[in-house]
Amino acid sequence: MTNKFKNYVLMAFVALLVGAAVFSLAQPITTQAGPIMPEGRELHENIVIKKADGEELVFSVELASSGAQQAQGLMNRTHLPEGDGMLFVFSNEQRRAFWMKNTLIPLDILFLRADGTIHHIHHMAKPLDESRITALEDSRAVLEINGGLSDRLGIKEGDKIYHSTFRNMNLLAQ
Repeated sequence: MTNKFKNYVLMAFVALLVGAAVFSLAQPITTQAGPIMPEGRELHENIVIKKADGEELVFSVELASSGAQQAQGLMNRTHLPEGDGMLFVFSNEQRRAFWMKNTLIPLDILFLRADGTIHHIHHMAKPLDESRITALEDSRAVLEINGGLSDRLGIKEGDKIYHSTFRNMNLLAQ
């Protein structure tokens, strides 16, 4: 091969690598729990809460799957639309502890088993409170919604959340 041809091949290879890197940065990262958007970009997905009486409530949630997203949570927000929330998705089940440091709005914090069942609700967590909020059981995920909304909508422990995180969407119709 000539030197000129080798240079063209090398340049094409470098261009291919740079193009692949740029393309991969523009795509969401996918994990078992679903897509995670690069920092600074919110991803809203629907979840369904099926109450014991069969009523289904749909919420639009932001996913907090990375450590950075989970550490930030809903801090410094002055408003959360009523049908919105944040779903914290963890890679395993264990005791989870939350606090309201730098959180400006009251929240209901729902602790979830691996199958999506709500096993504990902490009602009306106080803004800016640094006390630990936890449940007696291990949790695979935690859902934060506006404070008081669980009581107003009749969401209770034992109700179930349907989302791809829990691999239970196929059971929703049952």
